[in-house]
Amino acid sequence: MRKKIIAVMLVMLVMLVMLIMMLSAAACGPQTEPPPSAPGAETAPSPVATPTPTPAPTPAPSPIPPPPPPPPPPPPPPPTLPVPPSLGTSKSVILQEENNLPKIQFRHKQSRELEDNRIGDMITLHPQVQTEDPVDFAARINEKGLKWMRLSIDVFDWNEVEDMGAYSEFSVYPEQDEAIESLADNHIKVMYTLVFQDEAIQVEGEDYSRFKTEDEIQRYLDYVQFIVSHFKGRIKYYEILNEPNIGRGTQQYVQVTDYINLVKRTVPVIRREDPQAKIVVGAVTPFYCIEDVVRPEPEARQYLFHILESDVMPLVDGISWHAMAGASPEYGDEYYYDYPDIVRDIQDAASAHGFSGEYIPEELHWRTSKSPHPHEYSGYAEIAAAKYLARGIIINLGMNGTTGLAENLENPPKMSVITGLCTIMAGTEPVSVPIETQSEATNIKSYSFSLPNGDKLLALWTDGIAVDDDPGIEATLTFPSFSAQKVVGIDVLHGFEQELVAGIEDGNLVIRDLLVKDYPMILRLTP
Repeated sequence: MRKKIIAVMLVMLVMLVMLIMMLSAAACGPQTEPPPSAPGAETAPSPVATPTPTPAPTPAPSPIPPPPPPPPPPPPPPPTLPVPPSLGTSKSVILQEENNLPKIQFRHKQSRELEDNRIGDMITLHPQVQTEDPVDFAARINEKGLKWMRLSIDVFDWNEVEDMGAYSEFSVYPEQDEAIESLADNHIKVMYTLVFQDEAIQVEGEDYSRFKTEDEIQRYLDYVQFIVSHFKGRIKYYEILNEPNIGRGTQQYVQVTDYINLVKRTVPVIRREDPQAKIVVGAVTPFYCIEDVVRPEPEARQYLFHILESDVMPLVDGISWHAMAGASPEYGDEYYYDYPDIVRDIQDAASAHGFSGEYIPEELHWRTSKSPHPHEYSGYAEIAAAKYLARGIIINLGMNGTTGLAENLENPPKMSVITGLCTIMAGTEPVSVPIETQSEATNIKSYSFSLPNGDKLLALWTDGIAVDDDPGIEATLTFPSFSAQKVVGIDVLHGFEQELVAGIEDGNLVIRDLLVKDYPMILRLTP
């Protein structure tokens, strides 16, 4: 009986387990779609419980970093030449016939970027004349590319003293100091002209000549000591007086024997106060004067040569003279064409008497109606004046001169010439480069130079009367036993450069169909 009860219980337990398993399978099995409703019947939607969302915490805003700066744009390619209509027709800007290579605008550099080009200008820093901010003044000079300035805190000439009462003072204004400092900051050397407008002098008679008395000499030496001591280390050259050969009967005029004596007295003062400074003598007027008519000034030449043949030559470091006087084939043609021989005579006389320093032609200018002078010819056309200026700079650099101007630096045609030559001629030295020229032109003039990297420059032009629009004359240039990887022509008036077509023939460099103009074209030859 007991066994039957246990068996029944086991059977019931098994059935219970099977029932539980069936119910679990039904709950977890696949869901089936409800049967479709009969047509027209509506099915009530099943209620769906929607959970209440829990609001999420608002995140704190994080700072958005600024966008990175855009990369600098690549430098633009040199622009092709825009030819200003005022500078002539398209023919006037052709350097070489049948040359279709691109013309590229020439980019000039600032003074602080350049090696010495031996090109400078002049200015007085007297406060009645120079009112420009000193930093702006130096920045303007730097922009042109000039590497030296001839200046003084005094006015240069006696007529300016008479007009303004501008006597010298034993003081230096802060603006004058700042101007000289700013020039040095821009790597521009200074030549200081030691003029002393002495208020204590009472001129008596039309034949008055200065520095015949010890009192006059000593007052000048005291002023020299003051100036040199004040500017010690900031001045490259000191020049003794300005145009002492003119102004008879005024403080400006000094008989040449008295000038030589003054140099002997002044040199030790400068050497003692600033041993590194260089001393320059001369500064005489041009040998020809161009006013209403062209007339020679033999006294100027005699005055300078008296100095050159004296015993002060071994004592000094530079010889200066005021050069060219606006002379050209139009006005003063005799002096213009004689000028290279005059320079050679100066160099020969000086070296024969113990001189071994620099030659410094100063005050180059060609006046126009925009830059007139009451006592100088001012009738040049703007473009012709710029062309003569370019010739004058090249001639004097080609004869190993440190070249000084007296020009309006803001005059557009002249400014293009000045800034272009300042960049092109940086680091050059005159050399001899053999050249053979074939052309119908009989008046082609040329000077050659070397650059520190071995490149050679050739400047050439037709040396007649300059005109506004010169198409040029064809020429073939042959450089015997010379080769070049590249030849570039540079037009300093219009401000562009162009690679020239050149070739080697029988071992010689040959450039054909070159158009030589009435102003210097510069050829740069890269070996």
